[in-house]
Amino acid sequence: MKMARASASASFVDGKIYVFGGCREDADSSNWAEVFDPIYQTWGKFNTPKMAHNINQSVVIEEKKVYSVDEDDQSFNFLPSEGRLWKRGKKDSKLGSRNDWCVIGKLLYCRGGTRGRILWCQPDELDWKEVKGLEELQLYLSCTRYIFRRTSDKRPSKIQVKYDISKLCSNSSGNIVIFWSAHIGDSESMDLWSAEISMERREGGEIWGKIEWSNAVFKLDPLSNSYSVKVLFSASVRL
Repeated sequence: MKMARASASASFVDGKIYVFGGCREDADSSNWAEVFDPIYQTWGKFNTPKMAHNINQSVVIEEKKVYSVDEDDQSFNFLPSEGRLWKRGKKDSKLGSRNDWCVIGKLLYCRGGTRGRILWCQPDELDWKEVKGLEELQLYLSCTRYIFRRTSDKRPSKIQVKYDISKLCSNSSGNIVIFWSAHIGDSESMDLWSAEISMERREGGEIWGKIEWSNAVFKLDPLSNSYSVKVLFSASVRL
């Protein structure tokens, strides 16, 4: 990579890796984006319109179009196969955080801030709506619990644990997969839980979710001082 970057966005399209943003303030349209060719092991640049320095979210739609939202909540899309430059789209003007964007079919999904909400929208509209049918899960993930344990000097200690989705992604079956930390029973340890959620578009255009399975996938050391697990990356693997 020829340009120093931090928190850049990367997308794999047509056998190449496209990297956008994350530049210093001296970046311009000639070096804001770079492309890596894995076959020839070379980096190249391509010109773009004037862009914000950082990209908040970036996904690949239909395996050919890069769709991104910058730090100013302005959306853009780019078609590498047609050599088309960035095309400005709508601005995400709604309040609240939207993290872990992913694509299923032609729709965008993300986790919507707090209380276990999962949101969806049409990429061209960027009008986020809540996935229906997950009220029981949302009620569970909106709770705050306390764990009582003894410190090294045998004194009791109360620790606050907030439940919420810590990671959202999609799998090869076209379903949403979420992760969260949970404390079950009287144990001092925490478990990392995961659930797979299928999506269905019903009459009226609403998206409904159905939990296909849910279980603990990792247990924290009870002697550890950490009561949360941060999932950095998740991938679907066929065995």
